[in-house]
Amino acid sequence: MAGSVCGRAYKLCLAAITLAGLQLAGATTSKHGYEFNSVAITGGGYITGIIAHPKTQDLLYARTDIGGAYRWDVAKGKWTALTDFISSADSGLLGTETIGLDPTNSSWLYLAQGRNLGDQSSAFFVSQDQGNTFEIYKAPFDLGSNEMGRNNGERLAVDPFNPDELWMGTRTAGLWKSSDRAKTWTNVTSFPDAFANGIGIVSVIFDQQHKGTLYASACAPGGMYESHDGGKSWAPIPGQPMTWSAATASAFPGHSPASTGPQAMKVDLASNGILYVTYGDFPGPWGTSYGEVWRYNTSSHVWAEITPGRNGNSYPAPYNNQTFPAGGFCGLSLARDDPETLVVVTLDRDPGPALDSIYLSRDGGNTWKDVAQLSTPAGSGGYWGHPISQAALKDGTPVPWLGFNWGPEWGGYGAPSPVKGLTKMGWWMSAVLLDPFNSDRLMYGTGATIWVTDTLSRVDENCAPEWYVQTQGIEETVILALTSPTGGPGHVLSGLGDINGFRHDDLNQIPNMFAEPVFSNLDSIDFAGLAPNVVVRTGSCGHTYPGRCGSAAYSKDFGDTWEMFATCAPEVNSTTWSPGSITVDASGEHVVWSTLLHYQEPTGPWTTSDFGKTWTAPQGLAVQTTNIAADRVAPGTFYAYESGVFYVSRNGGVNYSSALAQNIGLPAGVGALPVVNPFVAGELWVGVSGVGVFHSQNFGKSWTAFKGNGNGLNPSLLAAGKGAAGKSSVSLFLWGTAGQAPLDVQGVYRSDDNGVSWVRVNDDKHQYGGIITIAADPRVYGRVYMGTGGRGLLPI
Repeated sequence: MAGSVCGRAYKLCLAAITLAGLQLAGATTSKHGYEFNSVAITGGGYITGIIAHPKTQDLLYARTDIGGAYRWDVAKGKWTALTDFISSADSGLLGTETIGLDPTNSSWLYLAQGRNLGDQSSAFFVSQDQGNTFEIYKAPFDLGSNEMGRNNGERLAVDPFNPDELWMGTRTAGLWKSSDRAKTWTNVTSFPDAFANGIGIVSVIFDQQHKGTLYASACAPGGMYESHDGGKSWAPIPGQPMTWSAATASAFPGHSPASTGPQAMKVDLASNGILYVTYGDFPGPWGTSYGEVWRYNTSSHVWAEITPGRNGNSYPAPYNNQTFPAGGFCGLSLARDDPETLVVVTLDRDPGPALDSIYLSRDGGNTWKDVAQLSTPAGSGGYWGHPISQAALKDGTPVPWLGFNWGPEWGGYGAPSPVKGLTKMGWWMSAVLLDPFNSDRLMYGTGATIWVTDTLSRVDENCAPEWYVQTQGIEETVILALTSPTGGPGHVLSGLGDINGFRHDDLNQIPNMFAEPVFSNLDSIDFAGLAPNVVVRTGSCGHTYPGRCGSAAYSKDFGDTWEMFATCAPEVNSTTWSPGSITVDASGEHVVWSTLLHYQEPTGPWTTSDFGKTWTAPQGLAVQTTNIAADRVAPGTFYAYESGVFYVSRNGGVNYSSALAQNIGLPAGVGALPVVNPFVAGELWVGVSGVGVFHSQNFGKSWTAFKGNGNGLNPSLLAAGKGAAGKSSVSLFLWGTAGQAPLDVQGVYRSDDNGVSWVRVNDDKHQYGGIITIAADPRVYGRVYMGTGGRGLLPI
């Protein structure tokens, strides 16, 4: 789309595209029926917005920072992904900056797509059928769904009196208007300040009762503007807060707000003409330390501060040992059946105490109930949280990983609750919604999930509402590492960004995450081919364990329980953000850790035969490389292919022999990860991006190129799994292209005959913005696991 399709309207019918199942003439690789479902983790990423259509019950949309947009399917009881058709070439579009709904027609949906500023990949996805199909138009400005300030908004609004007209607040280019439903846009030069600070204009809203009246807010002090002539002229709203109140500015001696005055986060207008605004001193979603809440009477033009926790206006009283930061205020939602009922949510009260709170008011903000406090069992010490028993879907299905195993805090947002038995109320709680058809129903998003209660009115009696998780169907994780064992209860072991990693025994069941050490990022995981009960992993820990290595762990029971390595490989410690890759030999006795760090003088991947009590620098390989793999059948055997040299160790990674790539049939000057046959010693493949696939059956002594080499066979990722019935060869999978047209489309391809013929596994509506890691199942023919950069883990 970017650079080609986005320049014109593009019709994509998600329901009409079928599996290609294409193969080369005379090929012997047959078609195989594939389904496209996620491995169940459920949530796992940042929910930046939840939006409801004001006139159609249960028509809900959620936006995420890196995983696109979703629509709630009430019949199926799950969220449906709307943007999985995005290709790897357009991966920058797999992030939703803002959502616009036509209040006069529930069929129309507008998604503003674009992850990062400056990547020239921004577009409007326009649907007339609630996201089943889209017209796509290139945006004339940059979007940034994964940039700072993504928690604010909505930036996009549809004029209720003229639904052909849309208004958009941008990050760097000011205010824009479209008169043809997002096909073309015009810069609104009458807006007095572009606020081109990278955050820009974060909210645009229309007065639904007064034609021509609309409001826009920018993330800057004094950034509230109004227009009463349909946007022809704009002026700052008079009387808006320009400086922090004394109570805010003096709350923490020795600290001061990051801005000179309140900066608008979210804005909403009640049916009685009261405009509500939440403020912070920093755009968020992290780093917001101060905040206030204000209301503005659009008739009397009077502003009033209504910040919860001031002068005894909230119950229960604020935690009496609130530490810095107190956080700002971001999340805001108004009840549509009562203009004086609203909720606001604090942002970035972390690490606590106290943590972030949800406040409910029934009198326009004069008084508040602290929903978070009332929802938390007694004795939490200010660390508000849900009992882990409530971390379950509405049908009772547990989502146990939300407890993060109550390991030591790693210092960042999303760290485990320090109170065992509680899962945090959340962090980055900016998305909040009072159901417009049932104000007893409150939903809020976090950096990991969506929580819902249908009994909010219990708060009126100072009782805890009942909570459950409603994230089924949303899989918004980044998969950093994958492997599929040859035996044991787990079919796939995964390492994820932000939420450690998992073993899936049943792909449809939500598991708990791996036990301590709990990694913020799990970068690498591997199993022993002849002893798959032995599993090793490494990742970012952020916590010091005296006498142990918190950055690497091993299991001897398939990942049920874990022990930390005695010591880390040299130079790795608790502050090492990315500690490299780890692999274990077929016997489970030898572990090689490539740290990617320099140690006094260049050395190759470290090896240990006692799980880190001692480490040895190898002979014959003097570079740390991630292109290293263990043979699954031959004990003590490791392979590496780096910078035009192929290496083999037959003694546990202590010594390596080497050969120049061009002398053994491999491309010179490059490297790639060796992929091994799970069942045959010494058989392996390498896929070299832009060059082709190469095969060895003698432990890498000599190699032959597949026939497709130089004819469109272009792998970025390669994996080997169980072969077809009656075949002695494995099935190979590659991510890339597999030949000339029609196999020249970027996708996942399978070969059952060692690369002679290929069929496409995925299709055009299941591209997920590309994949970043891949693993084939050695026990299930045709199954391959795809790890994405924002759409979770997908088995097909």
